[in-house]
Amino acid sequence: MKKALIISSSVVLLMWFVFLVDVIIPIDFAYFGIMPRTISGLKGILFAPFLHADLGHIVSNSGAIFVLTFTLFWCYKNIAWRVWILSALSAGFLTWIFARTSYHIGMSAVIFALLGFLLAIGIFKFSLKTLIISGIIFFLYGGVIFGVLPSDPRISWEGHLFGFISGIVIAKLNKKNVEDF
Repeated sequence: MKKALIISSSVVLLMWFVFLVDVIIPIDFAYFGIMPRTISGLKGILFAPFLHADLGHIVSNSGAIFVLTFTLFWCYKNIAWRVWILSALSAGFLTWIFARTSYHIGMSAVIFALLGFLLAIGIFKFSLKTLIISGIIFFLYGGVIFGVLPSDPRISWEGHLFGFISGIVIAKLNKKNVEDF
């Protein structure tokens, strides 16, 4: 539990550190985000999750990434790093390939990937442990699933959608690696 707390807190602290540096330095860090189908936009696959447009954006992502990362590292410690890294990379890469031409930033794609994983692993593994965890996550975050649909043009619904799909695929590929109680 301690390790899960340290890792999830570190992710949030890194997000906030980058946000504060972005506020202080007069450079628009959004240019380090994902710009689909451009060579320069590839760097965003690594950097975009830690970039946020404004205070509301980072606040809305902070709680969710903390809870989902904590849950992943506490409940699925044997595959947590693999899932987290694959979630970030696959969601970012699919956004780079398929999203509309615009800078895509924020932790939301990773959040939706972790959400997809934590929900789908309960279905694919179908054990008491995974079903309980999936049920709790659905209770807490099930309502945000509609974020995969286009709504606000300032929001990367594509990142949400490809993150969610990535998480489901990662769950399917890792169902045999999940330990039961």
